[in-house]
Amino acid sequence: MRRPPVMMLLAALAAALVAGLLTGPGVSAAPPVTDPKRGTITWEECPAEGFEGFECGTLTVPLDWDNLANPANAEIALAVKRATGKSRGYLTFNPGGPGVPALGSASAIWGELPGKVQRAFDWVAWDPRGIGASRPQLTGCLDVQAQARAADYQLPATGPVDWQAYTETYVGSIGPALAACLEINVDVAPYLGTYYVIRDLEAMRAALGAPKWNIWGMSYGTRIGYRYAREYPDRVRTLILDGSWSPNMTVTTWMGGSTWSWATVQQVFSSLFGKEMGARFQRVLDGLDERTLTVEGVELTRWQILPEIFTNISYQTSYPQILEVITEVDEALRTGDTRGILKPLRALERRSARDLSSSLSVFYINCRDLADYPTVDEIARAAATASNNQSVFAGTAAVEKGAFCAGIPQDFTYGYEPLTEPLELSTPPVVINSLGDTRTEYVFGRNMATFMAGSSMITYDGTQHVSYLQTPSRCINSAVSSYLLMRTQPGQLLCPYAPLTPR
Repeated sequence: MRRPPVMMLLAALAAALVAGLLTGPGVSAAPPVTDPKRGTITWEECPAEGFEGFECGTLTVPLDWDNLANPANAEIALAVKRATGKSRGYLTFNPGGPGVPALGSASAIWGELPGKVQRAFDWVAWDPRGIGASRPQLTGCLDVQAQARAADYQLPATGPVDWQAYTETYVGSIGPALAACLEINVDVAPYLGTYYVIRDLEAMRAALGAPKWNIWGMSYGTRIGYRYAREYPDRVRTLILDGSWSPNMTVTTWMGGSTWSWATVQQVFSSLFGKEMGARFQRVLDGLDERTLTVEGVELTRWQILPEIFTNISYQTSYPQILEVITEVDEALRTGDTRGILKPLRALERRSARDLSSSLSVFYINCRDLADYPTVDEIARAAATASNNQSVFAGTAAVEKGAFCAGIPQDFTYGYEPLTEPLELSTPPVVINSLGDTRTEYVFGRNMATFMAGSSMITYDGTQHVSYLQTPSRCINSAVSSYLLMRTQPGQLLCPYAPLTPR
């Protein structure tokens, strides 16, 4: 295993100690730290599987960057795969969530990179504090989403939903669970937000001896990339914001996206598959509001079918099963023949079960980052609007987002000031969003591009969430790879839908 030269590590450590490990404009120098491990990487053997050709280590950083006298540390697990050619620098990524570990996908995503990108960059994967193999982590908590699903108000199989009653029950269940978890983890949860993560990332840059980062932020990773660039603009060579959040997002505006985004995804998705798909999709939504389906002795309602369609619609690899479910449910509603529903529905269930973004840390990271927690009445009104605009699934999605911080005090949020001025980087970033993305809505990406002076905005005509290398679109992939390698600005692009090649 190749390790960084000892002199490089010593130089990086000395520089970090002088600057208090914080080296960006607007960040005052901190007093010298006393723990000699802080700011250094301890290199160790990688796990046996999934890390072929990687070098693995643990970066030790202060738990509380605002109080270096606090002796508690965080340990950030990382892995580096060296450039296969002459390195031009370090390329790092965050796969989103928040709550998705990067180390588990480091090898697979590296394998998707074009050979010219593999040759040019040292690839760095790391799990943010509280996630995956990094420490500390939340302990002693129940699955709060399971708590909410055990709510007293039972969503009706058909007909209208009492959104006020459902919201009150949901908040009354998830709120105490989140509050109890926070009380148990009062020494950990407040230090999981992006404010601390970007300082860990800056310490990692210094410890690796990297002059600048190339950052590929995916979904929540765009928040990390953007906030890092705001704090350390001179430490960013290139910045890809893929499936971007809005920089001024609050819990209320996030919830508000659900009042219209599901109608948008329905229209965009339908437009990709011919003139009949729009009518067929709408017949399924209307029909499931009126009746249930019995398949092999099991009653299926809208609550077993719609979540699988809409949870998976953000990924093109799920399109074949989604199309099959819509077609088979439409057929069953018209003829009563339900034989073809279960196989594609079970396939979608298996896909959505692998969604790691529901880990417990996601609540405290988002609630630390995002201000303006809505009231129960505001959530209920948003849910009713979402349901009227698209489907009852949209209503439940609005409730889940609006109640994300139920039980958590309003002052738990870090309280980022709303931004009014665009950020100027020496190389402006590339922002990528799909027209029908429901996880990071298109307008959120447009808002991000507005706050990045000179940025390029790539718009994809699809519903894919995170698009670079995740679709066969040459329009996207070539433009972003060229940007990484040569800092070439692609400008404003509208990239047509690129279907996956059948295997």
